[in-house]
Amino acid sequence: MVKLLLIIPFLFLLAGIPFVNKIHPMVLGMPFSLFWIAAGILLSTATLAVVYHFDRQNKGEEQ
Repeated sequence: MVKLLLIIPFLFLLAGIPFVNKIHPMVLGMPFSLFWIAAGILLSTATLAVVYHFDRQNKGEEQ
């Protein structure tokens, strides 16, 4: 069930493209589309960390 969270970054980047296809709202000195992609990378990293933390297969002992 936790692995379904992995679809969030995919939808964030894929579904957001038509809405963020602009240059002029500058965020942190970057065009908005570049900021959107950078935010997607950070979201992907955070999502992978959450899935790794809550995945039951990672709780086993080292062999």
